[in-house]
Amino acid sequence: MNGLSFNALPPIDLPFRFFLTAPLFVILCALLILFAGETLWLSRWQPSMLALTHGFTLGFITIVMMGALLQLLPVVGGVGIAKPRLIVGVCHSAVVLGTLGLMANFIWPSKLLTALTLLLLVCGLGLYITALALVLIKKLSQGDTIVGFRLAITALFIVMLLGTLMLSQSLPFAIDLSKLPDIFSGKALTNNHAILGLAGWGSLLIISVSFQVIPMFHVAPHFPNSISRFLPSALFALLLLYIIKPHLIMAFIVLAHGVFATSLLFVIAKRKRKISDNSILYWQCAALTLLAITIFYFIPETYLPETLAQKKVILIATLYLYLYLVAVIQGMLLKILPFLSFTHLQQRCVSNFLAMQYLPNMHDFLNKKHGQWLFYLHLVSGGILLATIITPSLYWLLSLVLIIEFAWLLKLMKTTTSLYYATLDKINSLGNE
Repeated sequence: MNGLSFNALPPIDLPFRFFLTAPLFVILCALLILFAGETLWLSRWQPSMLALTHGFTLGFITIVMMGALLQLLPVVGGVGIAKPRLIVGVCHSAVVLGTLGLMANFIWPSKLLTALTLLLLVCGLGLYITALALVLIKKLSQGDTIVGFRLAITALFIVMLLGTLMLSQSLPFAIDLSKLPDIFSGKALTNNHAILGLAGWGSLLIISVSFQVIPMFHVAPHFPNSISRFLPSALFALLLLYIIKPHLIMAFIVLAHGVFATSLLFVIAKRKRKISDNSILYWQCAALTLLAITIFYFIPETYLPETLAQKKVILIATLYLYLYLVAVIQGMLLKILPFLSFTHLQQRCVSNFLAMQYLPNMHDFLNKKHGQWLFYLHLVSGGILLATIITPSLYWLLSLVLIIEFAWLLKLMKTTTSLYYATLDKINSLGNE
């Protein structure tokens, strides 16, 4: 906890808003899988597949990260965003509606819907990035984590620009891509958008957060200085170089993730608090996934069965997205929600010690066994997802398991938030007596 600040936390209902919205997008994605059927898996360029991908990346990953950063930035840096209620009200609504519009626009293209979607996403993400940038340009504490936050937000800004460039192509004011360098042409533009979104915005933020939360929550040693100080900057530099030399640089990006995974497993193994913890299971799953990706990436396609060789890229992308990014985010939700609820209520009790009698135990907010069930569900759904890529006829089973898993996640989060508000009512009632 050394160097952390809990005095600038925004109202807790603001991150709750993001967290409770995110699982609904995965349930929507599950329904899309069910209705699209086997044709969804024919190609990554299928309109339904593009809608599905953005449902996960924007609808789940980005929305949760936006809510998490609202809390993490003031805790780590000591300063929160200005006018949080106004900023969150606009950003949350715009990104949610923009993501729904984007998913619909992939399936039912429309110039009007494209323009509306573009306006919503640029306003929502643009305002959010600006609000965080105004904080991040200040001299803040906890250097390595803050540097990682700055790089991740920069990556998100580039992702937004590239996405805007692609989405605007059907509109009258579109920029002629043929007059731009090759990195803005066709598949290169799409690949740059994807890699900067997943490995830049997604992974850079997770890596930076891990430097803070693993030692804080699990009484583990700090990451080696060579990792915490240089890995985020090195990964960001590699991502920029990828735009110029994709085939050469991708191997180094994969290796950088392998280094992080090895360091993560080492730090977790050295933790002093070795009681069973669901979020540790998620971190270990993510680290092992990255190591599996590293090995799989470097196996020549001639040594793989034909089915795996043909779908190697999509299998790696799926492992990375679902069993690394989504896994860590799900595990962090199980840790952050009870911690935030307890911390906010504890601060309310400072002015009235009689209220301490109503303060629940941390484990009361989220049953450990229920969190464990969610982890096992995630492993099952991840396995079925990989199997569906090879055998698309399993799509109905994947849809069913995703609905069960993320409905369960939503229920766990609702249980935590309901206990928070019930306890808050009891604390407030003391002031009225």
